[in-house]
Amino acid sequence: MKTMRTQLLLCLLGYVVTNTYSQTSSTACDHKHIVGPQGLPGPVGPQGLPGTIGSRGPPGPVGRAGPTGERGLLGPRGFKGDKGDRGNTGVQGKIGKAGSKGDKGNRGFTGVTGPIGPKGVKGHIGQHGHKGQKGERGIQGLPGVMSNNTIELLQNQLQDLQNIVRSISCDCSCLHKRSPHLSSGSFTIAFEGVGILPVYCDMETDGGGWTVFQRRKDGSVDFDRGWNDYERGFGNLSGDYWLGLTSLHNLLQLNGANELRIELTDYSGNSAYAKYSSFNVENFSSKYRLSASGYSGTAGDAFTASQYRLGNANGMKFSTKDDDNDWNNRVNCAASYKGGWWFSDCHRTFLNGLYQSGSGANRIIWHSWKGWTSLSFSEMKFRKKA
Repeated sequence: MKTMRTQLLLCLLGYVVTNTYSQTSSTACDHKHIVGPQGLPGPVGPQGLPGTIGSRGPPGPVGRAGPTGERGLLGPRGFKGDKGDRGNTGVQGKIGKAGSKGDKGNRGFTGVTGPIGPKGVKGHIGQHGHKGQKGERGIQGLPGVMSNNTIELLQNQLQDLQNIVRSISCDCSCLHKRSPHLSSGSFTIAFEGVGILPVYCDMETDGGGWTVFQRRKDGSVDFDRGWNDYERGFGNLSGDYWLGLTSLHNLLQLNGANELRIELTDYSGNSAYAKYSSFNVENFSSKYRLSASGYSGTAGDAFTASQYRLGNANGMKFSTKDDDNDWNNRVNCAASYKGGWWFSDCHRTFLNGLYQSGSGANRIIWHSWKGWTSLSFSEMKFRKKA
């Protein structure tokens, strides 16, 4: 056993020497070693005493704030709250100012003066005789016979009356035909079923004989009116004027076939016209439906042209703010654009609009000539077709 330990010691010593000088040499380690038996384990040492707990160190510095967290999900909708108490009653408002005074009504028509009766024959004054005795009552005589002179006088008076009636029952075209020298102006005409009617006659334009039924020239008359006013008529014969739908229809029927002419002027002084060879306005039961055809002129056909199918006036009933007869189901065209007219959906021509310069669909419009730019003058008139 002692010999084995000595060999191991020498072997280890030779290994160290060999590595130190980097030389290889033959030692006892070159031989196969014989492993000895394992030694017995040593005894367990005694357990050490527990260490003492050290004192607590000072607090460390505050760390940096961490990144912001993501937004949480939206919570469920809360329950409906209780109904609040009724508020206090408000203070009663003040009474508004009185409305503006309405327009003065048109003067009534003057009645026709009746014919003068025949002048009686002056009798001769007899001499004043003596008062005689009362005689007996005589026999009743035969009925007298009217003298030839009296019959002739009455016939002449009847002829004069017939001439007066014939001279009154004549419109502007008739008056112009009878008296071509007449100047434009106001005239009184009369027809059965129409009565006595003051009208304005244009005796000069395009051969004359035109009866004017609409005019806008200075904005002195408000055209934003209701149905009754548009039926009766309003305005001044020589200024802003509307004849009235009832009279317009009646005169057109008495004339038979009629033609229409429309005069237009813009705010720069440029003029144009539109003429229709056929024109009519139906009666009240048809809401005064308009029909026109046969256009000619310089203003373009805004009444009947196919490109204005949804906006022209041809075939349309008349509408006012209180009697809506247009095609538009969304709005009342007359109320929206401030005037009565033959609206469809809603219009491409509107001569009863607001009298204002500039552009706007609620102004005096003839779209085929000036688009939506307002006009300063318009005049609509008709005459019996030759």
